[in-house]
Amino acid sequence: MTSTLDNTAAKTSAETELIAGFPFPFLEDRYRYSTNVEPAEQLVTTPAGQWGTAVVDIDCEYRAELDQRAVILAADPTRHAVLPHMAPAAWDAMFTLMRELDAAYPEQMQLRSTGPDEWLWRNGILGIEQHFRYGDATTLPDEPLRYITSQVQEDIALLDQRNDQLFVDAGVVTFAADWSFGFDVGMSFLEIHGPVPRVRREGVITRAHEFLKRLQPHQPYRRTNWTLTIDRRLDMSTELYPEWGPDRETIQLVDDAEFGRRVHLRVEVQHLIRLPDSGAVMFLIRTYMLPLEQLATVDPWRRRAAEVLAELPADMAEYKGIIKYRDRAAQWLRDAAPTPPAPTGPGMPVWPATPPAIDTTGAAFLVVAIGDSAESAHVSRNWVAAAEAVVATRLLVLDTLTDEQDRAALDAALGEALTGTRVLVTGGQYDVMTALAIARDAGAVPAELSSFVVHTRDLPLYCAHCRNTFRVEGRAGGIVTCPGCARDLEIHEHHSPTMGSFLASAAGGDA
Repeated sequence: MTSTLDNTAAKTSAETELIAGFPFPFLEDRYRYSTNVEPAEQLVTTPAGQWGTAVVDIDCEYRAELDQRAVILAADPTRHAVLPHMAPAAWDAMFTLMRELDAAYPEQMQLRSTGPDEWLWRNGILGIEQHFRYGDATTLPDEPLRYITSQVQEDIALLDQRNDQLFVDAGVVTFAADWSFGFDVGMSFLEIHGPVPRVRREGVITRAHEFLKRLQPHQPYRRTNWTLTIDRRLDMSTELYPEWGPDRETIQLVDDAEFGRRVHLRVEVQHLIRLPDSGAVMFLIRTYMLPLEQLATVDPWRRRAAEVLAELPADMAEYKGIIKYRDRAAQWLRDAAPTPPAPTGPGMPVWPATPPAIDTTGAAFLVVAIGDSAESAHVSRNWVAAAEAVVATRLLVLDTLTDEQDRAALDAALGEALTGTRVLVTGGQYDVMTALAIARDAGAVPAELSSFVVHTRDLPLYCAHCRNTFRVEGRAGGIVTCPGCARDLEIHEHHSPTMGSFLASAAGGDA
């Protein structure tokens, strides 16, 4: 029993770490091919955690993934190749990665000079201590590129630049996503990407090629790429298609619970580095996977991934190999919306758990986004995009309805609205309740009003004693000090849609 509990706890801890460090790839609700490069080593904060501060990332899967790589290389030597002229680049790559590891994980990884071109490398996680002379193959137990890829989770491809082109002439790639490194060795960058739909017509690969040629040492960049995969399978190389290809058919037959466990969002963080000594371009590919059932626990990720999958053009879905089940994946994510908590009393407002769809019978639309929340911006953009496809739409962006100018702007917009205009409001609880009350006062009926509350930290409070309404941070059942009369007030589970506020009175019955 103890062992079972410990294993469960360890699994939960690992899942939490993987979610917190997951590089969610979608910046908006649609996806198209692009170079999408940015400077590396920049922190990215997500709704679940953060990622991106290091070029080389070590997580709880470190030993397991290195073990997988060793098995793959033993079974298929074509996953490792270094053309003769790339030997200096392989040393350069190894040394550069050792420096990166030493900088990012100084307690576990150390690279120390012991003399001219003499070095001591320590990997405390794996218990490795290796003295070597830079460039002397006899001082390492393996070829330099293979040696370092036995200690990093990233795949590596090295590109040689000659005749104004880049050629993939070396690498260790064991976790390919539906491509064959063994087949591509020696090919040019442009030749390798020839089968990707749209990229030649839109010039994406040409721009990427020009960008890579201009890379400078000590200025690493990164980009992300993504697809969906069935099960937590890192090795999806073309050579093994008979093993994983049929899953794209059989996954359609499983129930929803199994579908959510087995379908993973697979993201590659690709680092692009000009090596300082050889001048080769090092292409690092680190693969992260998160099953839909875990992705759905981060609600902004769930909603955005569903939108991306549903909107993805068929030719792109076909190339990614997800055309057969992407619609189900999008619907699965939509259906995984959290159940809204039941109100604690009959007088409490009930806010929808997901943004309501637009009412297509509206004569016009007024979308009101209040506050600086990224979630409000996201919701309002989606509403506007859907509404503009139907009829005339206006977007009104306000800071807060405690501001008289913002109130006046809302009053003016409502005054100009046509009969039958649908009003959609998103923001914090105070601003949404206040905006809905203003809209009702302007003549809007319930059928014309929709809302989505992005947080309930604040609320409009009506003091029964000084008979004024104030914005306060608190919740029903809590105690706050009235900004008007300074009494300690209890916020009641009782709100008025007409007043647009919660009722509050002296705590403990004090006058």
